Amino acid sequence: MKKLIVLLGMAAALCGCATTANYKKAVTSWTGAGAEALVSSWGYPAATFQAPNGNTVYEYSNSESYTTSRFTTYQYNPQTGSGYASTYGGDVLNFYCRTYFEVNAEKKVVKVTFKGNSCKATAPKEAELGGKGK
Repeated sequence: MKKLIVLLGMAAALCGCATTANYKKAVTSWTGAGAEALVSSWGYPAATFQAPNGNTVYEYSNSESYTTSRFTTYQYNPQTGSGYASTYGGDVLNFYCRTYFEVNAEKKVVKVTFKGNSCKATAPKEAELGGKGK
């Protein structure tokens, strides 16, 4: 199991694919953007709630679960006539990301935070950054 995670991590590093740093850059680029542009781009939030300062927080979330392949190896000793089986895999891997956009009374994004083990993005193109122009 640990080998699988290490291999997946190495593969992601080699391809220069999605990273948390790229995700942070992409979502924080929405600071200053209008709430209407945010909803137009991201869709309706999964939830909204009021922050202690009175602002509205839009919560976007996603989650996925994967089950690793399961396999069994058999060892048999013909001299003793005994053997055993070892089963590996079948582990469930859970991934999630929750992103919070704080929107003020003027309907502008003033703060962005996120948490989770799956908050990753590829390097954004400059034209994609900052929903501010929308």
